[in-house]
Amino acid sequence: MNNSEGLKSFQQSLADLPQWVSERLLQQINQLTNYEPVIGIMGKTGVGKSSLCNALFAGD
Repeated sequence: MNNSEGLKSFQQSLADLPQWVSERLLQQINQLTNYEPVIGIMGKTGVGKSSLCNALFAGD
């Protein structure tokens, strides 16, 4: 089953629910599947923030 078949199957399952409920569920699922985390690193000057980032993300 590819993604479009899965989505169609899921939408058919939601057909018995009120439209606002199924729209809300699809919106939430879409939000969860397209989530991109944002990471912030804070600290004083010279404590190694850049070094940490370089070590974590294999930078130079």
